[in-house]
Amino acid sequence: MDDTPRPIVLARALRLTAGRTTVFAGLDVDLPVSGYGAVVGPSGAGKSTLLLSLTGRMRGVTGTLLVSGLDAVRHPGPVRQVTSVARVADLIGPEPTLTVAECITERSLLDAGAPRQRHAAFASAAELMGLDVDPDALYGDLPPVDQTRAAVALACVRPADLVVLDDLDHDATLDEQAALWRGIAALAASGTSVIAATTERAAVPAGATIIDLS
Repeated sequence: MDDTPRPIVLARALRLTAGRTTVFAGLDVDLPVSGYGAVVGPSGAGKSTLLLSLTGRMRGVTGTLLVSGLDAVRHPGPVRQVTSVARVADLIGPEPTLTVAECITERSLLDAGAPRQRHAAFASAAELMGLDVDPDALYGDLPPVDQTRAAVALACVRPADLVVLDDLDHDATLDEQAALWRGIAALAASGTSVIAATTERAAVPAGATIIDLS
């Protein structure tokens, strides 16, 4: 009997080009269910683009990419339904001028979910991430590390097999990054796999699957 964990993400020879520029190529990824990974590389290495690619939100990807058993290259639509983006660069993320409660409502409307269930899902993910925040606080007024925690929790208001997060290390000390990774590990252990991008390899824990774009 094969006891090898089933992958939530399986990529082989993944490649993306934009015009004459190769964003990434020859990329292999194996992330087990209830696992968590780190996309590591300097600014401009293609980390944000890779996160969007892994969730079926980037055109032009070639190679093999299975997410939750779904073909993200040929049929990205179903993959978008089982994945969630917490934050990616300046493209996707909570609105700074909204309160945390309003962010939950906005995310619930975007995901066509029942507000009561979504608030419970947010609270559960927030607890795992170590977030304790006043719902009436403006998202933009939260400390950067709590903005990151809240962004991840907001991405969980709709059940997702995989959540992706960009810039985990944004304005975060090494100790704060370590705390964020502990929260991500706890979230993954609860059944929601997570892939986060960072430039700070030193803070990535041993349990993470490394996706190296350096």
